[in-house]
Amino acid sequence: MSQPSSVTSPVATENHDPEFDLLTWFEVNKNMLSAVLTAVILAVVVTMFVRYRRDAAEAEGNRALLAVSGGTTPTSSAYLDVAHQHAGTRAAERANLLAAGLLFTEGKPAEARALFDKVAADAPTGPSAAVALLGVASSWSAEGKSPEALAAYQRVIAEFPGDVSANRARLAKARLHEAAGQPAQALALYEEVARDPISGMAVQSAFQARTQLLQKHPELVKPAATNAMKAPSFPAAPAK
Repeated sequence: MSQPSSVTSPVATENHDPEFDLLTWFEVNKNMLSAVLTAVILAVVVTMFVRYRRDAAEAEGNRALLAVSGGTTPTSSAYLDVAHQHAGTRAAERANLLAAGLLFTEGKPAEARALFDKVAADAPTGPSAAVALLGVASSWSAEGKSPEALAAYQRVIAEFPGDVSANRARLAKARLHEAAGQPAQALALYEEVARDPISGMAVQSAFQARTQLLQKHPELVKPAATNAMKAPSFPAAPAK
């Protein structure tokens, strides 16, 4: 009697082809992918448009600023008009700075100080900040308010130690100390500038001011050291 043949039932096997899995995933998620791709393209287009508009606004502001600066007699009000019409641009920042400088030279230190302060507040880490803070200090000094001026000059020194404005602040602060009868404080500041490797032209001003100060106050001249450094002694070589 023959044994019944065993029949193996077919087992359904899943297709694990990577390409098949990727196509299936893509088919399931195509709507999400389409939305993401659209969002990315839109973001790129918006970024390019904003950059174009910003560059265009900056160029327009620079043209307006150049037109005022190239005039025969630029005025503070003309610079303020440029700053107002092109607000938010670097050109506006420079226009406010130039307007503040003219107000200062026109004998309006309080108005100049307010504008210098605005420039420093609007861009505290920008390239104009140190100059603006120096203008604030100079305006306080022109108003005859030495304590405020000294504090403002010290702020420039503390916040922008590597900027040329720091040494200008030291020189101005030293002169205020001289005027207040504080020659020792002035001398220390002059010597700081003279020792600074980035001082540039300020070194000569500091050296001249220091020389004149010491002529007025010879008691500040440091006495020369009397104890010379001794050469190190070595033990004598052993006799052979």
